[in-house]
Amino acid sequence: MRTRLANLARHLFWRSWLPLTVLALGIIGWQASDTLLSDGQFVNNIRPGPTISLANGRQLGQTFVAARAGLERVDVLMFGYHRRNTQPVTFHLRPAAAAQDVFSATFNADEVWGWRWMSFRFPALPDSAGQTYYFFFESPTSTPEDALTLGGVEGDLYAPGTALINGQPARADAAFRTYYADLGLSDVWRALSARLVEGKPWLWGSLPFYVGLGVVYLLLVVGTGWYLIRTG
Repeated sequence: MRTRLANLARHLFWRSWLPLTVLALGIIGWQASDTLLSDGQFVNNIRPGPTISLANGRQLGQTFVAARAGLERVDVLMFGYHRRNTQPVTFHLRPAAAAQDVFSATFNADEVWGWRWMSFRFPALPDSAGQTYYFFFESPTSTPEDALTLGGVEGDLYAPGTALINGQPARADAAFRTYYADLGLSDVWRALSARLVEGKPWLWGSLPFYVGLGVVYLLLVVGTGWYLIRTG
């Protein structure tokens, strides 16, 4: 009887718990690598109309909350209407409550043809964690026939922030990505934890629930391994 139980335990360990453990670790590693690379919004594009371009001095932007310290790059999806635009465009980044930029950069609109992710890199902001920032674009010399616009989505999908037109909130969100430097293990853990519970109801939105499940699972795996060692 004891031998049969040992054989059953070995079968469960090698055929079920061990593969599941490897799969779980793989998923965690994949999530961690994605977190190390970026954190931000990946939203579907809407078809922009000429009335929401940067023409006639219009400003288009987005507020967002930095996930952690070391914010060093923002990517924004832009659209050039499949034509050659020629005017200079300036990107601004500043704390939402401030009037001064922490970074700005000017580029020529001819860099964007159709859809393109534009990347803006700057010295890492060491105290960015949890801070609300505002980025926006302006091009005072652009006209309706010679202007860019932003990719994004209609509706409020990104609760911590919103799109803005001329500084006024709009029921939309821009498509953007944020990147961070010098991540420690604690930063990775906080980011993974936030992603795990984000948007989930009741127990599934509670981090202690997942911690408890993990502890129970590890105890089962360790217990099975210990039993196999004892039974030889």
